[in-house]
Amino acid sequence: MLLFTGFSMLVIMIGQSSTLEMWNFWKFPQVYQFENRGERENVRDSWKYIYGRAVAIFLGYPPSCQQEGVLPEYFCTLSISCWWLGGRTQSGCGANSWIVTCCIFNDPIEKNFIETNNQLLKEKLNVVGKNIVTQPLQRRMDTWGDANEKCGISNDRVLQKRIIGGKRAVFGQFPWQAYIKILKHQCGGVLVSRRFVATAAHCVFSAKISDLIIYLGELDTQDTGTIEELAPAELHRVKTRWIHPKFSYKTTQPDRYDLALLELLNETGLSFHITPICLPDSTISLNGREGIVAGWGKTDPSSHQTGTNVLRSVSVPILDISECQAWHKIRQINVELHPEMLCAGHKFGKQDACMGDSGGPLITLENGRWTLVGITSAGFGCGEPHQPGIYHKIPISVDWIRSVISKNL
Repeated sequence: MLLFTGFSMLVIMIGQSSTLEMWNFWKFPQVYQFENRGERENVRDSWKYIYGRAVAIFLGYPPSCQQEGVLPEYFCTLSISCWWLGGRTQSGCGANSWIVTCCIFNDPIEKNFIETNNQLLKEKLNVVGKNIVTQPLQRRMDTWGDANEKCGISNDRVLQKRIIGGKRAVFGQFPWQAYIKILKHQCGGVLVSRRFVATAAHCVFSAKISDLIIYLGELDTQDTGTIEELAPAELHRVKTRWIHPKFSYKTTQPDRYDLALLELLNETGLSFHITPICLPDSTISLNGREGIVAGWGKTDPSSHQTGTNVLRSVSVPILDISECQAWHKIRQINVELHPEMLCAGHKFGKQDACMGDSGGPLITLENGRWTLVGITSAGFGCGEPHQPGIYHKIPISVDWIRSVISKNL
């Protein structure tokens, strides 16, 4: 199966050098300075590079270089295109660098987040909207190996502080996000390996497995056509449901060990818009850290709507459990908090998870990779002052997650 992504390009001639600017569909620009060769490069030369990239992606290689411990800083293209333009070739694209290579010019200069028109290249690639492929993409890469080798890399590498008080996500920004349909209800989830999605146990413990549908790589759940989505979501059925053995459902208090794993009937094909999140060490320190929560839940707690059709995210500070307890007391709320729980939210509210976000991920940046630290579980309000969201604390259960995955490879 084939997956396309596109790029628009602008060549600006300045003196005896030229600057090639490229914007990808998840709207993050990179700028390369070509070395002075005594004459300007013409537009025909620049198309050698962009077509080389398009062909590499067409063949199943990643859009950007994948190097251990390094966020993608350069693009993959055909080696011959790189040579034509005077670039240096280097490994990192999952192929023999004589065929497909990381093409290095000078060091990239990051520019501001920019909206651009990608229609020209989409026409060249004959991309006609979202329904390009109907099966999971199988990567032709020799570097994927275990899913965690490439976990936690967003294709919009600078996640925005964007749910209640949040902003819309962009395509490829949260490639680990899962949208779970349970008949007429919805929950969030997060891809933790090629075959497993983590979610809140209260979302799925009483549902029939046949009623669970998981979408990966989703952005606009209603496909309105108003949101740029270059690749299709993958639809997955569930093979097995694993509820945390200590899960306990509570009617008036947050659930204990509110965590479940859903084993997909078929492995996902990893791609630029579908990538697992990294799992944390059990000893990770979270108090005072900034987290990001994303989901398709309600954006207005006073409305009767069930949720938004476009994925949204928001930045929230992670609280010490005693501070969380104190905040609830200010609102005269008697909340039972336990070691496997954590709280995140703003003192004066306004930005928070809400109904429909349950099961979605709370993530932090750890050693350059986005890492799962919480699963959205409960809350006594949405975006209200001194009423933070309550999450299952993943470091407490990470050994259980790894055990389930390793026993079902």
